[in-house]
Amino acid sequence: MTGGAGVRFALVGVEHWHAAFYLESFRLAGAQIAAVSDPDESIAKRFAATAGCPAFADHRLLVERAKPDFLMVMARHADLPAVALELLPFGLPMGLEKPLGVAAGQITPLVEEVARRGAFVAVPLINRYSRLWEELAVLEARGRVGTRAHGHFRVINGIPQRYSQLGVGWMLDPAVSGGGGLRNLGVHAADAFLQFAQEDGAEVVGSAVTHRLHGIAVEDMAAALLVSPGGVIGTLEAGYSFATREAGGDFEWRVAAANCYLIDRGETLEVTTLDDGETRILPNLSPKERYRRFGADTLARLAEGRPPAASVEDCRRAVAVVDSVYARAVPAGRWDGAGSRGGGS
Repeated sequence: MTGGAGVRFALVGVEHWHAAFYLESFRLAGAQIAAVSDPDESIAKRFAATAGCPAFADHRLLVERAKPDFLMVMARHADLPAVALELLPFGLPMGLEKPLGVAAGQITPLVEEVARRGAFVAVPLINRYSRLWEELAVLEARGRVGTRAHGHFRVINGIPQRYSQLGVGWMLDPAVSGGGGLRNLGVHAADAFLQFAQEDGAEVVGSAVTHRLHGIAVEDMAAALLVSPGGVIGTLEAGYSFATREAGGDFEWRVAAANCYLIDRGETLEVTTLDDGETRILPNLSPKERYRRFGADTLARLAEGRPPAASVEDCRRAVAVVDSVYARAVPAGRWDGAGSRGGGS
């Protein structure tokens, strides 16, 4: 097969709010939907009716009967490692929805099993499709980056109650979701920091989380200051505090090096270089377009024998940073367990 042509893909766990994104993404790549599944069979059937394919309650039965070529696997965060470990023995390439679990330690056995099998498993850390990384690589190849100094990574989405409206109220239960905006969105920011620093880990020298806005069990907002082993500074902001009930909100990546400063604002990329005194404003992929690119890029990499853009180990490393942010965090506004807004620390 070449790219997505002739590929039959299946979606596992279509309760997830990203299921429609991946249906579109893989179809745009030229692939055909083979089947969908969800533990709640009524959800699977409802989604299948719009997708035009069979529905299953059991993901293993889906594989045995529908015989897809590729699996895109979603599940509640706490459940995803077990689901993935059940599917790996079938030997199919797959994508696994981030953040892969509720803590890095839960993901480690999955990383080990993927490595043992030599399996192709992609994780949609979709901000790796930002043009920022391409432009940074071009500058680096020309010797025009210099010492990497600091980065700021902010992703603030709409209010958390939207998950209940989408039928995924489990996102508001930290025992199942692993947390709020920091766990769900901050993994992208942590991955971006590790990419920019070009190092495996980071020390969290300060962080804070708050439940002030919504007074529920998952945090509204988190902020952290990171330092890589080599001295690159990073700031991370992730939350559910944008004033909308829709997806999206406030997004910006900024990175600074000796000769360049790049700002990813979603649909545009601003590149300023010291050696020529120029600033360029370039078109960029919006977050929605980055999800659309995931299917085509993943299937092309699979067909060409290349590794995925982001692996389970890449995600585990980012989740480990998120774990450290939670562990270091000062509660700027507490949840008192009764749905009210606590005061400052």
